[in-house]
Amino acid sequence: MSAEIFVIEPQWIVQAPHLRCTLKRALALQTTQNVWSSTEHINNAVAMAYGNQLPDSGRWELTRSQLRTLKIAIVWRRATRAAGDNKTAPDILERWTRIEDEVIAAYRAVSNEAGLYWI
Repeated sequence: MSAEIFVIEPQWIVQAPHLRCTLKRALALQTTQNVWSSTEHINNAVAMAYGNQLPDSGRWELTRSQLRTLKIAIVWRRATRAAGDNKTAPDILERWTRIEDEVIAAYRAVSNEAGLYWI
């Protein structure tokens, strides 16, 4: 039985590298900060960060598990992102936030459809 696939279509080229970087940072700190609590999410993160599942252009076809992996990494990144980040251009930060919000909304919708409580 194949997993259900969900599509996200990024609008700007900065969005995929941002999420891959988020995953790589979370993986680098996994042993000290325990970003994910399951091997499934760690494996998803490795595949998305270093594979071709999050291309710079074109659509992303992701499973619910991959969406959850991204959602967890995004929440972690937002919690660690400096509130006074004055080095990132505002338009870039807005584009990062948009793709983060889109991933979280997709995960929330998928979880609600499945009757699951999302965290």
